[in-house]
Amino acid sequence: MSFKWYLIFMGFGTALAWVAWIIIIQGVNPDEAGGIGLLFFYSTLFLAITGTLSLGGLMYRVGIRKRDEVLSREVRITFRHAVLLSFIGIGALGFSAQGMLKWYTLFVLIGSVVLIEYVFLLIQEARR
Repeated sequence: MSFKWYLIFMGFGTALAWVAWIIIIQGVNPDEAGGIGLLFFYSTLFLAITGTLSLGGLMYRVGIRKRDEVLSREVRITFRHAVLLSFIGIGALGFSAQGMLKWYTLFVLIGSVVLIEYVFLLIQEARR
């Protein structure tokens, strides 16, 4: 897939995720929907944030920093970072909804994401 088509599909998917999240916000009562409503809420928000961060990070890396030697590597790294940052955001939101968001739970959440990124960097370094 070319870089242009990746941007088109990712942009369309991100817009679709944001529209789905807005529809869920406006049309679903969390008290009546139960677990499935919360699942749709968090999953569409996760997809929307991941897509937005991925496209924004890619524009920053390729557009502003001019890192366009190997675009597939930039796409892979940016998408990984977007997923990890979205995980932190959705995890913090979930902890907050349960009344469990404390400084130490946030520290553990961020620490686990940093550890995952470190493992990815070790694997990437071993491939070189």
